Amino acid sequence: MPPAGEKMTPTDGLPELPGIDKQDGLRRMMNKAPLYEKILRDFHERFRDEAKLVRAAIVAGDYAMAERRIHSTKGLAGSIGAIGLQDAARMLENALRQNADPDAAVVEHFESELHTVIDGIAQGFAIGPVV
Repeated sequence: MPPAGEKMTPTDGLPELPGIDKQDGLRRMMNKAPLYEKILRDFHERFRDEAKLVRAAIVAGDYAMAERRIHSTKGLAGSIGAIGLQDAARMLENALRQNADPDAAVVEHFESELHTVIDGIAQGFAIGPVV
């Protein structure tokens, strides 16, 4: 592992992961790269369809369900170092707390950040589509 404060590189055992601050995420995992990789893979598995599920809840008017889903995404995004996704989730969560149909731009920003992270993990760890 690189010394504290240095950027990680692919030679540190972890691939480039768009939307994720690997140094921050790895630090949160006590600098245990195998644990961090497991958490990243689990995040991909759990949240790969989250954008669709959140949008479906919003369309159905079930803002409480959408808010719960976003809250989980926000917390785990922070754990892996996906700060942009965490911030986008926080904005959407705040909009949903007001029990109002959130602005489309806020929803799209969340979806974009989530896709960046999910697609980056899939590409970085060569996770193929599930059949």
